[in-house]
Amino acid sequence: MLIHPVYRIVVFIAKIMFRELFDGDVYGDENIPRHGPCLLACNHLSYFDPPFIGSAVSNREVFSMARSSLFRTKFRNWLFRNMNCVALNRGGADVAAIRAALRLLKNGKCLMIFPEGTRSKDGSHGSVHAGVGMLACRTRVQVIPCRIFGTFEIMGRGRKFFDWNRKATIVFGTALKPADYMPPDAYKRDYEYSAAVIMEAVRSIQIPGCAK
Repeated sequence: MLIHPVYRIVVFIAKIMFRELFDGDVYGDENIPRHGPCLLACNHLSYFDPPFIGSAVSNREVFSMARSSLFRTKFRNWLFRNMNCVALNRGGADVAAIRAALRLLKNGKCLMIFPEGTRSKDGSHGSVHAGVGMLACRTRVQVIPCRIFGTFEIMGRGRKFFDWNRKATIVFGTALKPADYMPPDAYKRDYEYSAAVIMEAVRSIQIPGCAK
């Protein structure tokens, strides 16, 4: 399947912005498998996060979950779908979105998801939703924890202007295998347990060489 030109253009622009405007650094991209299904679980600080993280994955195409309100007009629906986004209704269980996500993973794709579900209000970590645990447990794919730094300061929630003097950094952590995140037998299908394990892996990531 060919990569849509819209996706290529957005990745190209995001890569230039990340590296040239915000002095962006990427660590651990070798942890992302070149082939086969994987979940990319990331924290969420800004609207910049999806394109920046997607552009930091140099060895493969990335798909992502995005809130359904972004798809409201015909043009935006066309744009975001060709950017490999899957519309997700955050108001409740979205069966169609879940099926689409499962299908992507079963077809060997790399799917980016934000376990907190929305952007941080103050730059700190938010509560985690069970969705990432459900997708991981049902497909038993590798989960790559990812943490982005600096984008809240660049343009966090409620801000109207960029802060051009801030630096952005993306760190991909070591892959989690099913044995790392699957709940103990006593929990059976406890997706919240798996989601908590995955999110803790994201939160524990630090920039190499920087003190905690």
